[in-house]
Amino acid sequence: MKILFVSFVLFVSLISSAIASTKNISIDVVLSPAGSFTITSSKIRGAVFIDSNSELRAKNIKVPVESLKTGIELRDNHLKKKLGHEKDKKAVLLLVEAKGSNGKGKAKFRVLDKEQTADFTYKKVSEKLVEATFSLKLDTFGISGINYMGVGVKNTVNVKVKLPFKIKK
Repeated sequence: MKILFVSFVLFVSLISSAIASTKNISIDVVLSPAGSFTITSSKIRGAVFIDSNSELRAKNIKVPVESLKTGIELRDNHLKKKLGHEKDKKAVLLLVEAKGSNGKGKAKFRVLDKEQTADFTYKKVSEKLVEATFSLKLDTFGISGINYMGVGVKNTVNVKVKLPFKIKK
């Protein structure tokens, strides 16, 4: 009976980790004068659609600020504070809308009630998963002056997001 229970728990763990790893976001932050870190989350809500002409469309993709992790708790807290989590526990990073074809597109993002448009590239990485990459300017969202003991954050962050997509007919 114990072997059956352990086998079941192991199976559920493997399935859960496989599902969790299908969607994720990673944001590469470069520091000045040197260094970097990555912000990650796998708690992304929303859907991506690809039609029969291979055109990509997405709307209202949300990443809760609460779910963002950097690997250092103090930095996580500072990040969440900068992104408005103290004032709004439901604060999100929002992809308002994205449209693309032939591996390239344009998207509109909203953070801290400010919007920014950015070009992106995308590719299918499996039969059910698409990966998009783009860069964002922090000051466009009103995020600036991040500095600790002479080490600051560069203004441009590079983002990679993997999401499942649905075929829209």
